[in-house]
Amino acid sequence: MAEGPSVGATTARSVATAAVVGVGVVWVGWQVLLYAGAGLPVIGVGAWVPILLLAAVTGWLAWQTHSLVQRRREPLEPDVAVVRLRLAKTSLLAATALASGYGTLALLSLSAWPTPSASARVIHGSIALVGGICWAGAGWLLERACRIPKDPDEEPAPRPE
Repeated sequence: MAEGPSVGATTARSVATAAVVGVGVVWVGWQVLLYAGAGLPVIGVGAWVPILLLAAVTGWLAWQTHSLVQRRREPLEPDVAVVRLRLAKTSLLAATALASGYGTLALLSLSAWPTPSASARVIHGSIALVGGICWAGAGWLLERACRIPKDPDEEPAPRPE
């Protein structure tokens, strides 16, 4: 019997590409602002609070989905399953790009550490980096929770030795 269409797991290459894009956008933006003589951005709590909230919601949804699909083996409605899988993949890639971008911003700001604006960029950028890593992890867990479990009856019998 032929299986229907399937969606593969997010590849390491996709995650690495998202990280490179995050680093690249911040680095190019930093260089453009320096070249133009413009002020560098000052970031605050607004940079990392939404990321931590998204990480918490995605993590909770991953836990709920794992409990429902993997433990209790109850099916999800197809529309719900697709939305959760899209959220998982988007969370993983977007969080990776944001985390790498904020990490780059924090690293670039280290050279001017004693100044208040640089200190804020380093501190808040570092918190956003950790939050982004947590959000990416939650997205990865949600993606794994969306996998259809194997039916124990369909597993091949062990070979006699």
